[in-house]
Amino acid sequence: MSGQASGQFEVKKVGEVTIFRLYKRKTYEPERKPSAKRFFRRLRALFPCQAEIIKAEELEDLIIRTFGSGYQYYVLISDEWFRVITKEQMEKLLKEDDTDALPYIRVVADCDDFSDVLLGQLTKKTWNQGYAIGQLWYYTESFGHAVNLFCDGQKIWVVEPQLDLIVEWGTGYYRGWAYMVKF
Repeated sequence: MSGQASGQFEVKKVGEVTIFRLYKRKTYEPERKPSAKRFFRRLRALFPCQAEIIKAEELEDLIIRTFGSGYQYYVLISDEWFRVITKEQMEKLLKEDDTDALPYIRVVADCDDFSDVLLGQLTKKTWNQGYAIGQLWYYTESFGHAVNLFCDGQKIWVVEPQLDLIVEWGTGYYRGWAYMVKF
């Protein structure tokens, strides 16, 4: 399976890790009705973010360094490059976000739902910036959990969406084995 590619994606193995990389050679844009809100957001896009860029290959390397390659898990990298985001920028975004105020409801509004909501909120808030913000599903000997991730160009940080906590992988409850990493 190593190096298998099509016009749209590549699948490769690094140790036991399966990495899916999407390539957007053909784009799909649905026909949309005119919108004033979209018009003003398009104006904002004329002033692109100036953050440093990390290529997908470099992000792959950081993922492997962070989570290892000696066991089986899955990585999905959806773009060819991303902009890095600093810890300070992420802290500011988390202060402005209220995902952590949502009630925890066993099964229907638990960790994976918090992670999905925070990823959506952060993506909406940083629209057109292309920041390296993602998700991690992982497991330990006693539990499984879903959290968010971001990359500052040097390391991948874990964000606990229920607490607005930023930690390094391997500390406290944030250790174990990755199951799915998505950027």
